Amino acid sequence: MRGDLADVALAGKHFSPHYARAVEHFCSTLHVPIFDRPEGRQVSELLAGESFMLLDVSGGWGWGYCKHDHYVGYIRADALTADMQPIAEPLPPDLLAAARHFLDMPYVWGGRGGAGIDCSGLVQRSLAAIGIAAPRDSDMQMAALGVALADDVPLRACDLVFFPGHVGMMVDPANLIHATMHFGRTLIEPLADVIGRSDEDHDSGVLVRRRIDS
Repeated sequence: MRGDLADVALAGKHFSPHYARAVEHFCSTLHVPIFDRPEGRQVSELLAGESFMLLDVSGGWGWGYCKHDHYVGYIRADALTADMQPIAEPLPPDLLAAARHFLDMPYVWGGRGGAGIDCSGLVQRSLAAIGIAAPRDSDMQMAALGVALADDVPLRACDLVFFPGHVGMMVDPANLIHATMHFGRTLIEPLADVIGRSDEDHDSGVLVRRRIDS
């Protein structure tokens, strides 16, 4: 919902001056950014064939939410079509293989593997390859995915490690794959190095470690 309009599914739960029924549309380009406002900051990305639930169109911009994760934002209306489109090339149905698919891809805030990818986009896309629907942002992923590990439990491949504003996935007990602004790309590096940088920038390095049943 926004100040002047809400999905009719929220009627009776939240007041809005106006309600609209979401109409499913599809991404007709290879990828298109989702923005927090028209001409604003990119917050996510819709990929070829993915669904966008359209609630409003104005000035060439569509407002609604991505069907796969309910992420709300604005999208160029000319990138949408009412006709079902082919889905983008699927990733290998293996969690680590899917994550490795994005190695060396440029880091782009809000990216999900089109023009680039960010840390939570890497986790979301990799988990989707094995049938796990993950939230879009790292804070939501930290709250929703897997089970928390005690500090004395050794890490293993596919465990997720959450930092302030960041997330990565273990490829083995010592190394992390992540999309990082620091290097501007997706890479594998020692977890100890990532923790060291996080400790320099934040009061807390690792927030939580979570295990996915993969």
